[in-house]
Amino acid sequence: MSLIKTVATVGGWTLVYRVSGFVRDIAQSSILGAGIFADVFALAFKFANILRKLFAEGSFNASFLPIFSNTLKDKGHDEAQKIASQVLTWLVFLVSFIMIVCLICFRNIMQAYAPGINPSSEKFEHLISLGRICSPYIAASFLAALFAGVLNTVNRFAMPAAAQLILNVLVIAALFIGPLWFPSTAYTMAWATFLGGAFQVVVLWINAKFCGFSIGVDISPMKEEVKQFFKKLVSGAVGAGVWQLNVIIDFVILSFLPTGAVSYFYYTDHVNQFPLGILGIAFSTALLPPLTRAIHAKDHGGAQKQISLGLQFAFIFTFPAAVVLISLCEPVTGAIYGRGNFGPEHVAAAAPALAALAFGLPAYMATKVFSTTFFANKDTRTPLNGGLVSIVTNLLFAVLLMPCMKHTGIALATSLSAWCNGLYLLVSMKKFETLRIDPKTVKECVNQVLVAAIMLISIVVMNVAAAPYYLNGGVDRNIAVLAVIAISCVVFYGAGKLFKTFRFLDELKSLR
Repeated sequence: MSLIKTVATVGGWTLVYRVSGFVRDIAQSSILGAGIFADVFALAFKFANILRKLFAEGSFNASFLPIFSNTLKDKGHDEAQKIASQVLTWLVFLVSFIMIVCLICFRNIMQAYAPGINPSSEKFEHLISLGRICSPYIAASFLAALFAGVLNTVNRFAMPAAAQLILNVLVIAALFIGPLWFPSTAYTMAWATFLGGAFQVVVLWINAKFCGFSIGVDISPMKEEVKQFFKKLVSGAVGAGVWQLNVIIDFVILSFLPTGAVSYFYYTDHVNQFPLGILGIAFSTALLPPLTRAIHAKDHGGAQKQISLGLQFAFIFTFPAAVVLISLCEPVTGAIYGRGNFGPEHVAAAAPALAALAFGLPAYMATKVFSTTFFANKDTRTPLNGGLVSIVTNLLFAVLLMPCMKHTGIALATSLSAWCNGLYLLVSMKKFETLRIDPKTVKECVNQVLVAAIMLISIVVMNVAAAPYYLNGGVDRNIAVLAVIAISCVVFYGAGKLFKTFRFLDELKSLR
């Protein structure tokens, strides 16, 4: 399967997942608004989801995929299945321990996670209740990541990407069911999150079995590859999931701000995650296995080509996405969330945070490509160091910006830290003599920036004509936003063709 086809498969299903996520967020903002229950559900859901991305998505894939892929290639199916079974067995012990600790110490964990909320307040009690319901989703995510990793290694990318839909479908259903006997719809959504994790595990386990991998309990002596996996799991967590670590820091600081700040950040972050979720996860998932095989086979030319084309492919989408979200932050926020209990004042408060988060889009995508290069070389230490750089800079910028910019300052600090992380990884790539960003790639990326700048100018001009429609709100605003985005995309494409920005796609199509 060609690399671009793989990205399209994973990205296509992730697009459906993100669209369903928008439906979920639109319904959630309309019903819960930006009040207490919206804040506490955002905190509880993010706690479970961040840990999923930190350990079960980023670090797990980076640690498991190279080991499982190389074992399958060098030692065959049976040995790879045994490795997966041993990983599953020890994961069950690990997640059981995590769940026991969560249940016993959950109040203390939440006090550390949301120190700005008064422990004796009603808001904190709801946070404890919702967090306990959502937390088993963390355990399910580990197991789902294992089965998804097995499927991705054998080029079965569609089902792991499609399985994400289960969560959104159940949460949307919970929103329409309503609060029932619970104090708020937020409780129904929390229970839907719990069930969504369990269903994902079952679906992916069945698919792995149909692909010939009967993964079960294996209590035989732990193999060296399994020991290596667990060692890399912890050290790779910060490097592969640095964005999630920074989001944890963001939510800790957000808890000190007035009610509504958490919700503003939560909703706008989901808009910002739309291009990242489609391209970032899809591309890193598709790039890691073939890049690992190329490096393992000492095909330095093939690996260099994949990295260079991957970086160009990442930027060709994130530059225009960043331009659109920054220049149209308030109209876009209003078009998505401006209804029901999320009124114009909420839109005005949330929009600057969207622009601040979008500023980091290109940096985050570059970090994905750079990190994948290190992981394919079995180097998790460098991304770990980059993660530490990002965490320190995020804290520094957040402390400096929050007093005057509130939640927008925290969003901007996250973006600035992503740029610091990307720069660190770029400089650190010098250690690989055969894997560097060549001058031609740099020239092409600069060319993409120029085309994005032309797109920005076109949006600024169109905003003047569309301003009255933005103020009208409702259907007029939504149509105007869609029209401006559509025309600006045409401008981007035309400028790209003029400056020959899309030439690399022909090479990418042949990359396997």
